[in-house]
Amino acid sequence: MSKNTDNITVSKVKPGEFDELLELYIDLFHDREPLTRKIGFSKELMRTIAHKIYAGENVNSLSREELWWVARDRTESNRGVGFIVCDDPSSGGEPKPPENLTKEETAKISAMMKTLEELRSPLKDRISSGPGNCLHISAIGVSPGYEGSGIATRLLQAALSEAERKNFLNAFAECTSIPSRRCHEKLGFTCINSITLNNLEGDGSPPSPEPGLEIYLMLKELNPDASSDPTREGCAT
Repeated sequence: MSKNTDNITVSKVKPGEFDELLELYIDLFHDREPLTRKIGFSKELMRTIAHKIYAGENVNSLSREELWWVARDRTESNRGVGFIVCDDPSSGGEPKPPENLTKEETAKISAMMKTLEELRSPLKDRISSGPGNCLHISAIGVSPGYEGSGIATRLLQAALSEAERKNFLNAFAECTSIPSRRCHEKLGFTCINSITLNNLEGDGSPPSPEPGLEIYLMLKELNPDASSDPTREGCAT
């Protein structure tokens, strides 16, 4: 049964809260989120990769854009029980994984990136149109016992409200489960592409014995009037 969420607060992540958010991300995604589970990395390797992707210049720039939120339970000493991480994929280039990975680990990441690139193909022109066009909902997680209580919806609403305030034209997400897809559809997202992922072993490796994973590309248009403004830089056509 889901917990009472009357005492749940949603607030923007502060600069000093990155390590806490990272640990919450690992706890909620490791062996639970379908794509992360399919990749099969250990918690320590996930931690290393997440630090590489989100630390340094990337985390500083995203924090300045204020695109991360955390949900806390005031009855549990303000413990983090949910989060959402967003980014602008046209800002700062693609994050790179650590260099000291094994050949197998590198192959899995490469296969995953190629799959996501294929999934995002309908948005290629919009993403490449410049900063401030597409808000990417990178990850949403909610702790066990709090799921189904509307926390994910509140986190997503916070991100969309900020995106509209910052005049983003679109918001998109890659959903790896039906509940995640339905949460996005509830707030006006539409599925515009999907891919069935059978394995992440890299070229030449045998298929995974696990059933295929369906990944959905969800899109919501924001500020539709702004997209027709000829004076706006980076406008999608």
